Amino acid sequence: MKGKQVIKRLQQHGVEIIKGRGKGGHVLVKHKGHQTTIPVHGDADFDPAFLRTVCKQLGIDPNDIL
Repeated sequence: MKGKQVIKRLQQHGVEIIKGRGKGGHVLVKHKGHQTTIPVHGDADFDPAFLRTVCKQLGIDPNDIL
């Protein structure tokens, strides 16, 4: 899954994207008091293990995103 696809799926689950806070090709995302940074580097695919880690940091069930 690509970075932009991940961002869209996270937004569907109520994750807030903080524009202008990421550095370079990264965006800051927040969800219910938790936050993390997600890289968005063009057509690079994310490893499913990385996506599970991001979901865990945000307190979201990974099965909802994957």
